[in-house]
Amino acid sequence: MIKNRVVAIGDFDGVHRGHQEILRQLVAWANELDAEPMVISFIANTKGKKVITCPEIKEYYIQQCGIEQVRFLSFEQWKDVSAEDFAENFLKKECGVVGVLSGEDLHFGQGRRGNEFTLLSHGIAVKKAEDQKIGEKRISSSAIRSWLEKGDLARAEEALGHPFALMGKVCRGKGLAHTFGLPTVNISIVEEQQLLPFGVYAARAEGRGQCWKAVANIGVRPTVENTDHPNVEAHLLEETEDLYGEILRIEFKAFLRAEKKFCNTEELFLQIKKDGEQSKEVLEDQ
Repeated sequence: MIKNRVVAIGDFDGVHRGHQEILRQLVAWANELDAEPMVISFIANTKGKKVITCPEIKEYYIQQCGIEQVRFLSFEQWKDVSAEDFAENFLKKECGVVGVLSGEDLHFGQGRRGNEFTLLSHGIAVKKAEDQKIGEKRISSSAIRSWLEKGDLARAEEALGHPFALMGKVCRGKGLAHTFGLPTVNISIVEEQQLLPFGVYAARAEGRGQCWKAVANIGVRPTVENTDHPNVEAHLLEETEDLYGEILRIEFKAFLRAEKKFCNTEELFLQIKKDGEQSKEVLEDQ
């Protein structure tokens, strides 16, 4: 028998403070009803915009709010499903949903025709959470995306309620840094991922249940290869075992300098050492 569930439905891009309030209320409501809280999120529903959080990071932050059940749906596969079919067959029968908690703008199904009255007509209770604000401005994923694009980490983190992070599998690089005693990790990122301006950042890396101070670079590595596709590379400032193939999350805390082309790799890696010392100082103050 399917356990009764209360759900929150949406993109949850960034899992920002507004989303977190919805999730907090979702958990409280689930406890009241002796139900299981669940999040249903759509993939690739950003209207062509870059995403703040890939599904893996989105799930991580949702679970940090105390919700283990997270289900991702392909927007392309579900966009033509009627609101009535989505409510009755998917939410009610397949997922056991007895209640939906949403933000103030609740629309779903083909043509966004579904709303709270659609859910109520199918015996699904509805609760709405108020938008969260910073001052007089509503917290929104689009505003956060704009701040990240401009490199305004402080405003983005205030609205997110957590550091901006990238997450991916550690892949092999050229191994040049290792020869200079500066082993680095490279993580793969999807093309639709929102990035910060190219440059070097004080950062923290987390994987295998461990956390390391780091200095991270976002860019095209003009000194060593100058690729077309942006690369994310981090030099961990504490000793660790080989992380190849592991999933690593990198939190970006402060901008240190812009990416630049050096005359040679020796000059580059001398600068990386200096960046590492600066990163340590920045992270100790946070």
